[in-house]
Amino acid sequence: MKSRPYFPLLAKVLGCLLLHLLVLALAFIGFVGWQLGLGLDSLLSGSAGERLRNFGEVSRNVIIQRPRSEWNAAIAPLASRKNVTAAIFDPGNLADSPFTIPANVQNRAKTAIPPQPGPPPRRRPPRPNAADGPPPHGDLPDDFGPPPFDDMENRPPDERPGVAGNGPGALDQQPPTRPVLLMRGENGDGYWAGVELVLPGRPGQPRNHQLLLIRSDRLDGSGMFFEFKPWLWGGLAVLALSLAFWTPLVWGITRYIRRLTAVTDRIAAGQFKVSLPTRGNDELGNLGHAIETMADQLDHLVSGQKRFLGDAAHELCSPLARMRTGLGILEMKLGEQEQARLAAIEADAQELATLVEEILDFSRAGNRKPHLQSILLEPLLREVASREGGVRIPEIRIAPALTVVADATLLTRAVRNLIRNAAIHAGSNAKVLIDASESADFIEITVTDDGPGVPPDELARLFEPFYRPDRSRSRDTGGSGLGLAIVRASMEACGGDAVASLPASGGFAVTLRLRKNFVC
Repeated sequence: MKSRPYFPLLAKVLGCLLLHLLVLALAFIGFVGWQLGLGLDSLLSGSAGERLRNFGEVSRNVIIQRPRSEWNAAIAPLASRKNVTAAIFDPGNLADSPFTIPANVQNRAKTAIPPQPGPPPRRRPPRPNAADGPPPHGDLPDDFGPPPFDDMENRPPDERPGVAGNGPGALDQQPPTRPVLLMRGENGDGYWAGVELVLPGRPGQPRNHQLLLIRSDRLDGSGMFFEFKPWLWGGLAVLALSLAFWTPLVWGITRYIRRLTAVTDRIAAGQFKVSLPTRGNDELGNLGHAIETMADQLDHLVSGQKRFLGDAAHELCSPLARMRTGLGILEMKLGEQEQARLAAIEADAQELATLVEEILDFSRAGNRKPHLQSILLEPLLREVASREGGVRIPEIRIAPALTVVADATLLTRAVRNLIRNAAIHAGSNAKVLIDASESADFIEITVTDDGPGVPPDELARLFEPFYRPDRSRSRDTGGSGLGLAIVRASMEACGGDAVASLPASGGFAVTLRLRKNFVC
């Protein structure tokens, strides 16, 4: 069966957070696009309007003392430094503009500023003699009246507007400039902004309103129309704050879930003495408390069952011993024909005594407090192999100086049961190999035989008490079902574990995992 990919909870939550931020970014882009469709004038009320106003002020101060023919040339360096193009809008002379103005921008620009007032009416100069009567009607001379606004270079210095202290035209008395339009040219022809410049007239004449057009190929206008960087930094700040806010919470949840997973794995392996760190009064804290309560109840239940088995086995020992004693006395009084039948009863009594002994071993392995000590491994295993090996002594491949931390009685019982298990299933002439491998802190002792093995799907249940792979549950082929249960109980009492496996070369193997040295 193909395994499903594993995605940590932390990655899922952070992925959802990034997806949420992406949705917000798309919503913002959609809003900007919608705003582009409705018009960009709303941006003029913010920082874009302030930047355009400042640019207009600088441009007005540059052109205020120049003739109109030099205005665009004077503004060009200012616009170049901003990476835009700018010029004074002159609807009557568009050919002199440094850019081609789209029709929709022209139409909007013509109505963006108030119409220019006409020149004031000219008066005839008074006659030297008032008695001469009213002046006759007729054409006025060309130089009659004030000079036109464009004729600044011909004005006296004290009459030029824009010079501090020169009357109403002084710079410090000029009205502020005003952004009046921000739009996109038709057919994608750039982005355009318009700033109304109010230039002073001659004394007694109205102010002159001019429109400064600014063009850029980009929406941001090189930072004048719109600034993307604040939005970018703002988005990154939102992301950083979101991560700073959510990551500790999610990390705490996932870390506690990992602890819960480790504890439940230990419970599943039969280690019921577990504890979890205290957590706040929330669902995960309640779950951790429930797991601890469940483990404690399971420990009482399993320990009670083992005590019951031990007590029952112990109580069976006395009547069983009396029964076997009676059978021995009876055997001496019966003839040879009756003794054959008595032998069958004696065999059943012996089988029952063996079962009681195994039950006692299983109970003692789970309830006996282990006496852990550093044990030299190779001599202990050779002694067990010589006593339990039968016809063929197991082969031992272990370094002489290798030590483990275990209870000598429990380790002897576990290895003894493994050798007996190999003799039952692989035969008394089976080839049994005992070797060991070590890591930094642990040693793994593996007992391998060349027997028929077991079906792979049976491996997980082999260490259950009274479980036999043989469905007939015959003691001749499956034993009592307590041998491997005693092995695991002995190893768990020593702080280790036991795992069954099927070697690639065939047969059956059980690996005992124990600490190599004392842990301070």
